[in-house]
Amino acid sequence: MRRKLMSRSCGLAARCVSAAAAFLTLSSSGHAEEPLGTKPAYVTRKLAPIPNVQALTRRIWLPGLQDGYVPQGLVYLDGKIFVSSYRSTTREQDRGPCRLFAMDAQNGAVLGHLDLPESCGHAGGLAIGQRGHLLVIDTRVLFEVELTKGQPIGRVLRSVKIRAPVKGSFGAIEADGFWLGQYERKEPAYMHKFAWASLAKDEITEADAVAVLPIPIFAQGAAFDAAGELWLTRSGSKLGELVKLDRETGAVIARFEMPAGIEGISFEKGGALWALSEAGSQRWSAWAGFYPLALRFEVGRLK
Repeated sequence: MRRKLMSRSCGLAARCVSAAAAFLTLSSSGHAEEPLGTKPAYVTRKLAPIPNVQALTRRIWLPGLQDGYVPQGLVYLDGKIFVSSYRSTTREQDRGPCRLFAMDAQNGAVLGHLDLPESCGHAGGLAIGQRGHLLVIDTRVLFEVELTKGQPIGRVLRSVKIRAPVKGSFGAIEADGFWLGQYERKEPAYMHKFAWASLAKDEITEADAVAVLPIPIFAQGAAFDAAGELWLTRSGSKLGELVKLDRETGAVIARFEMPAGIEGISFEKGGALWALSEAGSQRWSAWAGFYPLALRFEVGRLK
């Protein structure tokens, strides 16, 4: 399942030059000289080494860190990175005011933000909805955000309650519907799939699900690639992993080490994977892993 970093023969000279250039942007410690974007003032310690650094092509400081926001969900869309987050600077507080940020994926500039309704407390997941809208996924409520032309974000169009046992820890989308996944520390854990029509209801229940898939525990984010393969992140203070799942059984068929605290993921159309880590946010600044960054990986170089 795991693909080699580079073939013995590059074939095309241009391809070899491109690969070499990507490697030369990294220092001997495995990091680019400085991440893009604005470094938070509270950051005084060095960034930790990033697993699978040979696949890393870009690092960007995440937005809202200085103001105490903890990054959670991530979406790449039309050259922008959208990040959902909640505000907390203490280990004991796991909910707070939620904010959705928009960033330029090329230079890391923060383009704007949208404060979400008070009913949002974690904003653990983010996905692309229909008509280019965004879905901000909280434990017990889902928000559909309309992106306004000419503006970095837009407005909250509607909210839909999520009823137990369905849980909105994170989400992923396909052409015919969306999935809501649950973070659990003990088995079982599941992802539930819903038709797009469910967004027109006042609440989403287990009875509305059109498919259910068992998933590994400690899941934090999910996304489908262009081939329809399902990828999942698993993380904690000492755990960071990207896994590929069997669509029928939920079994793990490939594993790749990732930074601890990895959360939301999103694929570019060309196949590159964007991810973020909450390790190094003010709430989790004492973890051994320290990389509060948006990270772009070439999937074919993971090993």
